[in-house]
Amino acid sequence: MSDDAQEEPSSGDSEEDAIEELTIEERQEALKRARWNVFMYLGLAALLFGFALYPFMSTMVEVDEGIGSTEKSITVWGIPVPGEDFTDIPVEIEVAVQSLPTDVNSIEIFIIENAKGCDSTDGSIGESRTLLQTGESEHPNQYHIIENPVESQTYSVEMSLDPGIYCLQIVVDSSSSGFSGINVQADVDLYPTQLPLAIFAVMCLLMSGFAFIGAQKHGKYVKSLVEPKKEPTMEDTVLAQTSAARIAAGPSGPPSGPTGPPVAGPSGPPSAGPSGPPPAGPSNPASVEEGLVETTAEPAPEPQTEAAPAAEDVYEDQGDGWYFRKFPDGSYDQQVYVIKDGLYVPYEDPNA
Repeated sequence: MSDDAQEEPSSGDSEEDAIEELTIEERQEALKRARWNVFMYLGLAALLFGFALYPFMSTMVEVDEGIGSTEKSITVWGIPVPGEDFTDIPVEIEVAVQSLPTDVNSIEIFIIENAKGCDSTDGSIGESRTLLQTGESEHPNQYHIIENPVESQTYSVEMSLDPGIYCLQIVVDSSSSGFSGINVQADVDLYPTQLPLAIFAVMCLLMSGFAFIGAQKHGKYVKSLVEPKKEPTMEDTVLAQTSAARIAAGPSGPPSGPTGPPVAGPSGPPSAGPSGPPPAGPSNPASVEEGLVETTAEPAPEPQTEAAPAAEDVYEDQGDGWYFRKFPDGSYDQQVYVIKDGLYVPYEDPNA
């Protein structure tokens, strides 16, 4: 067991040593290839979408005078999925009416599936035409009627088909037996490769998206290695350090109390009172009366002095938005104040 345990990390170390980091030259080459892949897949997608819109099968039929109808066998190839679905082959028919007699009521277009094409003689084509006209066919989109056609007009008809062999018929419904003056031409375009080419084009677009993501990754790495990094200025460095210090410190909370000195009290005991009796009064009564007159006389008015304005309280900044209120006598209020709406208001703890 110990030998196996010792061998496992050694194999892992060898695998890590085998994986080498790409150099800058290899990164640049990978970036170049990724960019070329983006343009290559985009170009392929554009080409495939262009070819998907191009009809690889085309034919033309005409209705001449004296017949009143025409037919032609066509072979449609594509994805063999029966029924009406997204894999059906689109068919575009442009009917150009050159000239018509006045008694023509409609022009009918039939695309009838038959293994023998238009050469079938068992009457199946006629039965299929009847089912298409009555709307009882499994594929009603293989029939179209142009009511009251007008000369010198072109009518566009779109249908969809499954792969197989078909008989294309164009019938001009006219009440006259001679069918004189009829000249109708139809150009038929089939797009059997539209769906496969569109699928491959979408895949190329996806590959182009993945190549673009890879090119972005290689480009960022190469840019980080080639372009010199911009060094921050001294101001940016100081601002970044200051911001980091403030964020790390967080809110400091209100201080515990004022930092000013306490109010000064009396420095010693009160002064001593008089040490003996008061001096004796005057012995002469006249002198006593003169003294009374002098004392009863009105004192002279003292000159009025302007009153000094009352000193205002001072709010000392303690940092972080806290203030202490200092009274004019030098004492401090034990309440902490903050600025709110431009006024100093007592701080209230929101958690209290």
